[in-house]
Amino acid sequence: MSHYQFSMEKILDWRLDQEDAAKRRLVAVQQKLQQQQTILDELIQENILIKNASLKISQIEILKNQSLYKEMVNEKILRQKNLLTQIESEVQQAQEALMEAHKDKKAMEKLKEKEYIFTIEKEKKEEQKQLDEIATLSYGRTMY
Repeated sequence: MSHYQFSMEKILDWRLDQEDAAKRRLVAVQQKLQQQQTILDELIQENILIKNASLKISQIEILKNQSLYKEMVNEKILRQKNLLTQIESEVQQAQEALMEAHKDKKAMEKLKEKEYIFTIEKEKKEEQKQLDEIATLSYGRTMY
């Protein structure tokens, strides 16, 4: 059997590259999500500390400052939650892109497999023709 070369090998390679890029993108976005989630957790912890500290404070001026700081932290928490929602959307899009790239790659691999099977069958038929021709020629020689 001769060396088999898939006719659309470059397209398959491109699809493999697309899938790898989609995987890298998904990992990057998931890491970004994790980092932002950590920031949100830290802000929530800070908010809890402020609440607990404000229970122990009796001076009005310090309590006002604590209240303003708590409002600022609450605003940061809201912004962080909005950011997390956006990043979760990005993660969803990256997952869909990866699934699509994987599906495209699988389709090309199936085509490669079908073409390979077709090539093998074609070669087997050609070989059988040659064997039949040899058998016919040798049968003809023994007759004379």
